[in-house]
Amino acid sequence: MGGPGCGKSTLANALAESAGVRPVALDALYWGPGWTPVPTEEFVGLLGKELDAEQWIVDGQYPDAITAFADRADCLVWVDPPFAVAWSRLLRRTLRRWIRRERLWGGTRETLWSVIGPRSILWYALKVRASQRQANQELFDQLADSGVLLLHARGNDVRSLVGRITR
Repeated sequence: MGGPGCGKSTLANALAESAGVRPVALDALYWGPGWTPVPTEEFVGLLGKELDAEQWIVDGQYPDAITAFADRADCLVWVDPPFAVAWSRLLRRTLRRWIRRERLWGGTRETLWSVIGPRSILWYALKVRASQRQANQELFDQLADSGVLLLHARGNDVRSLVGRITR
C-alpha cells in the first residue's frame, strides 16, 4: 500500500515474480471504462475471488480493499518514499502513458484532461498524501499485535525490499 507513484506496482510485480504468484492489481479491479469506478460491492466481490487463492500479492491503496485483506496477510508493506520522489515518478509515468496512448484498466487511456484536469492523478496525489499517510499509520497501529509483519519502507528503491521480504 502507499500513495500514487510510490512504487507499489513495481514492488508487487517483483515479489510476485519471485514467489511465482500473479499479482492482484486493485486498479484493474476498481476502474471501469472512462475512469468510472465499479460499484463497491462488485469491487469487493472481485477482490474476494482473488483472495480465495492460496497465495496472493495485492497492490493498491483502496480503503475497502485494505480492510478486506490486511488482517489475512502475512506481510503488509507501506511503500512511502519522499513526496518529491513519488510525485516525479507519477508525473513521468502519467506523461508516458498519455504520449504512448497506453491502454489502462477498463480500456481507458490518459487524455490531456485526465493528465492536467481536476480529476488528474497528479492533483489527487497532492490532495490525499497527508490523509493516506495518516490512514496507513492508523492501520499499522491497529495491526501492531496481530502477527502480520508490518514493513514501512521509506526509501527510494522498492526493489531492494524484495530480498528482505522473500527471505
